Amino acid sequence: MKKKLITILMIICIVVAVGCGGYLAYYYIVSARSEGAVDQLREQIGQDITDNSMDPDNDSDTKNSDMVEVNGIKVQKKFATLYKENPDFIGWLTIADTHIDYPVMYTPSSKEGGEYYIHRNYEGDYSAAGLPFIDSNCQIEPATDNVIIYGHNMNAGTMFHDLLQYEDQNFYESHQTFTFDTIYGDGEYEVVACFRAQILPDDSDAFKYYEFVNAGSEEEFLTYVDEIKKMSIVDTGVDVQYGDKLITLSTCAYHVTDGRFAVIAKKIQ
Repeated sequence: MKKKLITILMIICIVVAVGCGGYLAYYYIVSARSEGAVDQLREQIGQDITDNSMDPDNDSDTKNSDMVEVNGIKVQKKFATLYKENPDFIGWLTIADTHIDYPVMYTPSSKEGGEYYIHRNYEGDYSAAGLPFIDSNCQIEPATDNVIIYGHNMNAGTMFHDLLQYEDQNFYESHQTFTFDTIYGDGEYEVVACFRAQILPDDSDAFKYYEFVNAGSEEEFLTYVDEIKKMSIVDTGVDVQYGDKLITLSTCAYHVTDGRFAVIAKKIQ
């Protein structure tokens, strides 16, 4: 009887191990496919830049201009093809020396709100990794006081997983800025604060970094800045003034239920 029980337990363990291994293999294959698709989008940007500079039909004024009209909207030439293929594309986010080098999507009018790409790829097909996307309450042109971008914290190390490197002061010191280039223009941002947080109940009066989009007054803006600096894990010493434009990068963290990790930066004028 004892031997039979041990055999059954061993079989169960083997089945569980095979199942877990299969899931992990699938998870990493999906992540690799997602990254491969993003690589193709990145290559298209480079191709658009090259094609524009070499096109003999472009006069000097056209070549010197960074903008082109696509579907009635003036967009940066380097993003023309991507925008033409998918008008939900709004820009490209890059943090040096990390995996964070992705297109950012914006769907404020869709029935799913800003979260349309939470589990979709660029073509709109299902993808566990999804794509970084902007909170539907935010606006890009003209920009709201704060633009919030969400991305998954993937165990494979992709999407916004590397945001958590900002918990290390040394990493922050060597990565104090990052870029978010939109279809309307390029942008460089200086990191102001990095912290762990939590999604709180709607009726909670506690500070919620993820609810701030536009300040109703200078006092409200500066109060928000003061709160995020108090929460910051790293000491940035960056000065923020009323009128500065902020960007928030937010991903999941697992220190508590509904945990989050956020990096907030200001646009360099």
